Amino acid sequence: MKRQGLDLGGMINPSNKPVDTGIPQRGAEPTPAGQGGKKPRPERRSDQMSVRMRPSIRAAIERLAGDEDEPIAEIVERAIVKYLSAKGREK
Repeated sequence: MKRQGLDLGGMINPSNKPVDTGIPQRGAEPTPAGQGGKKPRPERRSDQMSVRMRPSIRAAIERLAGDEDEPIAEIVERAIVKYLSAKGREK
């Protein structure tokens, strides 16, 4: 007895497109960048630095980081970038 292949021609309509649900679906075209596509990946923070400072300065930085709900590294980085731009030296 000879096997017959499965004919899916009547079941699949290649002109149909996936329904736009806001969730990427298999077979859907990717959204161009800048139009709701993936966000650019942030810079990796793998470098570390040890800094000695007065306990009062450290406490002030920790308080500011808590108030801003940001990591201490972000607070220090913003301060350094601002300092460099005031001196005319961009990062």
